[in-house]
Amino acid sequence: MLKIFLLVTLALVAPAAAQSRSAAAPKQGKKPSAPMIFYLAKGGPDACGAGCSEWIAAEGRIDESSAQRLRALLTQIGKRKLPIFFHSAGGVASTAREMGHLLRERAMSAGVYQTVPTGCAGATEQACRVLKQSGQALPAALRTIASCDSACVFALIGAKMRQVPPGARIGIHSVKLVIEWGHARDAGFSDRQIASYEKTRLAEINAQHRRYAREMGVDVGLIDLSLQVPHTSIHYLSREEIVRFGIDPQEFQETRWDALDLGSPELWALKFFIEGAAKDRKELHAGFLRISCRNSRQVGITYFRHTGFSGAGGEATIRFAAGERSVALSRFGSVVTTNAIESGASYNTWGAVSSFEFLEAVAARTNMELVGSGDAEVPARITKLSTAGLSQAISALQLRCGPKPE
Repeated sequence: MLKIFLLVTLALVAPAAAQSRSAAAPKQGKKPSAPMIFYLAKGGPDACGAGCSEWIAAEGRIDESSAQRLRALLTQIGKRKLPIFFHSAGGVASTAREMGHLLRERAMSAGVYQTVPTGCAGATEQACRVLKQSGQALPAALRTIASCDSACVFALIGAKMRQVPPGARIGIHSVKLVIEWGHARDAGFSDRQIASYEKTRLAEINAQHRRYAREMGVDVGLIDLSLQVPHTSIHYLSREEIVRFGIDPQEFQETRWDALDLGSPELWALKFFIEGAAKDRKELHAGFLRISCRNSRQVGITYFRHTGFSGAGGEATIRFAAGERSVALSRFGSVVTTNAIESGASYNTWGAVSSFEFLEAVAARTNMELVGSGDAEVPARITKLSTAGLSQAISALQLRCGPKPE
């Protein structure tokens, strides 16, 4: 039989690359990531959702033993219902599907987030990995600038509930079939026979993927789309695709306010959220707010809105409001393009200089709003957002900017 001469390996690893992707990005060389590691992490109240302060972090390359390591950790935590958050470039697809089945058996929830342990600040990569393997529940923060690519998607969709927050990305591409033929050619098998076998085997694997997606309640269009992307490239799903395929059907999502340390002296407080076009809610994009400190008294507030929602010129001003308090954000600057949040995304910006006192008044309320100017023909666009995490972000900004004025 032909198959005695070969070893088949199915790998789905995201091409390193892909920081900026509109359709399919070309592959670039990169050092392979370390095998996937699983560890417990914990944050403050509601750090990982309402009533959730502890989670399982899953990061790195999915190898043949990843499912075994995950099973060991799940056995260790017993009946505790913790979510699992992935940040991975992919790996072995069959192992990823096995991981997905483990999540489904336990009715677990999963998401795409990067876990940042507090103890890793200033530590070497090796020292940080040792800390993660210590078996302790590590104090940590979650970052939404994360990705779940290639085989990681199979693990993710196994979860009963899935969350892909704004800022997180899902990358797909076709299967790479790696075959070591051994002495097949020496035994008389022709190139035509070998090519025929590879074609048949690949079709069987893609059929397995379709069955798995259907079993997990995900539209098989996800698999069909992946087949259109060469395995040397990667396609990052748009928000509409994430919703349409049923990976995460929530049309509106928002993140907590989070202080992102870019190194002294820069520190930003950021909040990401999904917005729909006024006339077509199916056109979904991520927008975000950024707060930066200017000095010990003043802060800069900037709103980045996807250009697809702003028309030719967009509103001249947008109110940043909470209750009776508000500040007018004025349109400024040229279009900003970035690939870190969405592939090929461009943003119009509105900004203002305000005070810590104003931010504290906003943080004291549960919600805030972004209110467009509107007119007689077009009603004002209102985006309601939570202030969760804003108090902590303000404190971090004040520490960086200097002592709070009396």
